[in-house]
Amino acid sequence: MTPVAVTGFGVLSPNGTTADAFWTSLMDGVDRRGAWQKRPLDLYPVNNVISIPEDTWQQVAEIGDARTSAMAAFLVDGARTSAALPADPDFRVGCILASTTAGAESVEHAMQPRLSNSLEPRIDSGLVPRNGFRWSGPTAALSTACSSGLVAPAMAAEILDAGEANAMIAGGLDVLLEYTICGFNSLRLATGETCRPFSADRKGVVLSEGGACFSLEPLAQARARAAPIRAVILGYGLNCDAGHPTAPSAAGISRAIQDALTMSKVAPDLIGGIVTHGTGTPTNDSVEIEALRLVFGASPLPPLMSLKAAIGHSQAGAGASALLAAILSLKNGIMPGTARLDGADPLLGSIDATAQPRPLGQRCLMINAFGFGGNNCVFIVGDEAFASRVQ
Repeated sequence: MTPVAVTGFGVLSPNGTTADAFWTSLMDGVDRRGAWQKRPLDLYPVNNVISIPEDTWQQVAEIGDARTSAMAAFLVDGARTSAALPADPDFRVGCILASTTAGAESVEHAMQPRLSNSLEPRIDSGLVPRNGFRWSGPTAALSTACSSGLVAPAMAAEILDAGEANAMIAGGLDVLLEYTICGFNSLRLATGETCRPFSADRKGVVLSEGGACFSLEPLAQARARAAPIRAVILGYGLNCDAGHPTAPSAAGISRAIQDALTMSKVAPDLIGGIVTHGTGTPTNDSVEIEALRLVFGASPLPPLMSLKAAIGHSQAGAGASALLAAILSLKNGIMPGTARLDGADPLLGSIDATAQPRPLGQRCLMINAFGFGGNNCVFIVGDEAFASRVQ
């Protein structure tokens, strides 16, 4: 695979619209949970989410009910602008965005007109925004459940490797909907407490909203145009093991992990840390650790963290947010801890997981994202100096 540089990004999280605000939310240990403010959910067993505050939404756009479209446009603008992509019409730029719900937002509002934010709910015109910009490369919208936000950059990297575009904007995002909250309640995956990945008393997921988008281009091209190189995607593993509609498969996940290491040509002992999928459900955490051990063998696992303890599970935004967390960790030389973790579950065996941030040893991180149906995606990213050593 051609090494791919991340040259820009846009972010929207429950803590704000900037990378600094996102990073703060991973480091400060603040509990941002609360009831969903958009409409009453008194009949649901669990109404416990981390939502984007209304004043933050107003910074994004003048919005009615099409918040997914507004978020997509905001994230794409951020990624394009921060990368300073050339305005040359021959410079081909494409876009791949992921969402688990997208147009379902409009349907939900149409079915609940008395609770809508406007008299005439606006229908989404499509997930990939135009933003006054003509896409000259491939465009697509996809959903592979909760791995979507990492699958989109993987597909973008394939397009760049094939020479079908000069740059790609890719990422994932989701807004909170009653549809989603109902679904996780029906599966009994949502918890009314804090999300506690790796803890013995972990009870489940706390849903959230948000996402991130990235500007990606071949590393050689980024260097030639003196673009800001935030990180380098060295390789990825991508599969659908179809093991079960909802339960993860250690065998399928381990294949994705091994494929990512093989493509990146990075030995396991060079991984400085892992940004796990880490949902805080009893099954997911144990299967993820099992899959890692199938690859790492008897060697100790690298330090682990889950950002879902701090900012919740933003569905298609989760993998993209995890990639951003890795990029900022490389920039700062620190990997955040797993918020409020007070000792790991002894049934998981010996793992290096703590609530405290720790310095990065190797400037290379693994990112995991898994979705219903066995949709697995694993990334290996490093800083530019690390990429130069291994490529």
